[in-house]
Amino acid sequence: MNKKGFTLIFGLMFATILFILGLALAPSLKGVTGEVMQDTSLNCSTTSNTQLKAICTSIDIQQLFIGIIFGLAGLVIWRLVWTKKEMFILDLSLQ
Repeated sequence: MNKKGFTLIFGLMFATILFILGLALAPSLKGVTGEVMQDTSLNCSTTSNTQLKAICTSIDIQQLFIGIIFGLAGLVIWRLVWTKKEMFILDLSLQ
């Protein structure tokens, strides 16, 4: 197997791992976010306590984190497909 084939297989494995990680983390983080948002003692809009602000920020960022994981997986797959497409076009033009 040449270097391009190995890179393609490694990239697909990496993208699959990222996609599965996103699928595994999404329900648990959604449950935690739902539980914390229903808590009446956590008032994110009017708090002046820095610890509570940090908790509120981390809760808000959890969904962005999942989106970033799925975005990275899609970006890896897109890059592999685009590179493969360019190699195919170059092979056709050389013939």
